[in-house]
Amino acid sequence: MWENFDVWKFLAGLGLFLFGMSQLENGVKELTGRGFKVFIKKHTKSKIKGILGGALITAILQSSSVVSLMLLAFVGAGVISMKNALGIILGSNLGTTFTGWLVATLGFKVDIESFILPFIALGTLLVVLFPKRQHLLNTGLLVLGFALLFLGLSFMKDSFSYLADNFDISLFSDYPPFIFFFVGFFFTALVQSSSATMVITLSGLNAGIIDFQLAAALIIGANLGTTITALLGGFQGPVSKKRVALGHFLFNLITSFVAFLFLGFLISFITDWLQIKDKLIGLVVFHSLINLIGILLFYPFLNQFANFLNNRFTNKDDSAGIFIHESIVEVPETALEALQNETNHLVSLVLKLWGMAFLQKFNESTSPGSMKFFKLNKSFNDHYFQIKRLHGEIINFYGDLQKQALNENESSKLSKIITATGNALHAAKDIKDIENDLSIFRKSENNTTNLLYEFFNETSLTMIARFKQIQSLNTDSITFEDMGKLMVDIQKNYDKLLEMVYDHSNRKHLEEEEIATVLNVNRELYSTNKAIIRAIKDYKLSPEQAAQFENLPPFR
Repeated sequence: MWENFDVWKFLAGLGLFLFGMSQLENGVKELTGRGFKVFIKKHTKSKIKGILGGALITAILQSSSVVSLMLLAFVGAGVISMKNALGIILGSNLGTTFTGWLVATLGFKVDIESFILPFIALGTLLVVLFPKRQHLLNTGLLVLGFALLFLGLSFMKDSFSYLADNFDISLFSDYPPFIFFFVGFFFTALVQSSSATMVITLSGLNAGIIDFQLAAALIIGANLGTTITALLGGFQGPVSKKRVALGHFLFNLITSFVAFLFLGFLISFITDWLQIKDKLIGLVVFHSLINLIGILLFYPFLNQFANFLNNRFTNKDDSAGIFIHESIVEVPETALEALQNETNHLVSLVLKLWGMAFLQKFNESTSPGSMKFFKLNKSFNDHYFQIKRLHGEIINFYGDLQKQALNENESSKLSKIITATGNALHAAKDIKDIENDLSIFRKSENNTTNLLYEFFNETSLTMIARFKQIQSLNTDSITFEDMGKLMVDIQKNYDKLLEMVYDHSNRKHLEEEEIATVLNVNRELYSTNKAIIRAIKDYKLSPEQAAQFENLPPFR
């Protein structure tokens, strides 16, 4: 009997199908990848939108792995919350069933070889004739991938047809469905494609080699097997990747368990209640139905499930960064957002260092400007070295991101952000340089020195609060006038201190060395203010606003 099975034609068909899927994925990803990333970012801000968006994008991209890659990047960068990411995963599960619908409605209803010849001709000509024109090349890969996918299906269908003529289906009657569940699970985990398992199962079902119940058990196993690669890969990545991978696995595990438990009922629902007589259509309906059941099961509990995943893994390293270690550079758009958020974090640390120099800290439970005196738990120097370590981590991330294929806008944004981090570090160095002088001022019994120190303290408190307020605003909410007024006030503070020092009544109470020290502290604080506002300008303002800001009188 098995001598009628053309194993080489089957393997050739499987290879062509997987290769076609790969080329189709690459073509679509290159042609519309950035657009889909923008779509995911903008249109998955709620759980229901995440489900719909995940289903739509996976159906079009024909690859849940591409969606997962983008999803990991967005979660790592803090662009998408965990609960919305889980919604996208649920939708992605439903979107993967589109391949089955395509194959069941076209693959077994038309003369495949005649149908795909024009696609093979067009695809190969575009790839061969236009290798340097990226748009045409990627279009050719998309068309060729589509054709090879169906050519592989044709080969597998033919290999099964030889076997079907002499096959006795009663041979499988003694095998329980869970055996086929494990076959589907392990095969899908091996070939890393649930679509391939679906096509093979449809071919076997069409040839009469397996019945509907066993085919359904295979599909349930494939639904779980498709998560194994992501699960294994996820545990080698950052914390966010581990959480998403575990979430995907648990979704499919519970859904598969429920589907297998109610296998007989679901088959009866499709064949008797829905009156679907076409067994191929019935199988893809079954595949879509079990994923829809998974959505209905988990949707009410997405918030609780997100909290569960967020508590499963914690960072165990001593990295100073918060955002960049959860992001991946392969998706530049979100990597840049992570880098921008990390730069904002760096500036916050610098502002905290500034407050520590004056024995101040932020009261996190109140407004950004609320500050109070405190005893330093963490030393000033420790905090300064934390800033330097974070800056080093940012530079390393910048180096990796710079190697990616960036467009002009992304390259410009990256350059601005890295300039901002340099300015933030410059401000930290200025503060460190005067920390000892400020300590001496605090211990001084000279009333004039105390007066000047109080001026430094009050103006610093005010400027830190204003910088924090600007940090908390969205880019669109920051006005050019507000930034300009801030720069003018920085200049006024600098000039005011000079007037106080040069005033004869103050100067006569200061030694020459004390005057020099006060003037140096004033210059360093002026430099600190300018460095911080330059940093905020580079990562907060648009390129046009930043260029205009550079032309303000204090900057010229």
